[in-house]
Amino acid sequence: MMIMKDIVDEIKILASQYEEELPCGVDFDTSLYGYDFEGKIQVAPKEFWRQYREFVELLDGFDIDGFCIFGIKSHFEHGRVILDYNRKNTEIAKNSPALTFDDYQYCIIFGDSSLDIYTYDVRTNKWESRDRFQYDNLFISCDTLTEFLMALIPEIRG
Repeated sequence: MMIMKDIVDEIKILASQYEEELPCGVDFDTSLYGYDFEGKIQVAPKEFWRQYREFVELLDGFDIDGFCIFGIKSHFEHGRVILDYNRKNTEIAKNSPALTFDDYQYCIIFGDSSLDIYTYDVRTNKWESRDRFQYDNLFISCDTLTEFLMALIPEIRG
């Protein structure tokens, strides 16, 4: 069984091969355990934050060849931050509900690629890769973030 540190080491090797910069890990602010995502999510399950914390303390997100996992802080030019991205998504759901799927409102978006969106479904506690345009199409569905990242690495390698 792979552990998060091993997965992060693999991601660092990939980043080096693609000549991509990676941010360092960050100190996780435990007040995030009570963060309100609003909408149908409200406060995320502690298990979400436990797993995400393990990742961001080692590596605060990445963007490698268009495959992106959001961090807690803005780094480099992509600047994708998990809280900001989800706040904007909630605003879209409120202001233009026709532009979103109902099931989507139960998902925390934690990354994306050109074709997919990476979500954590608070109802099923699954880490998933969904088709950006056909939301019901699942490409990856895992019980842990470690498993999800392990499944994503071959896709990044191409």
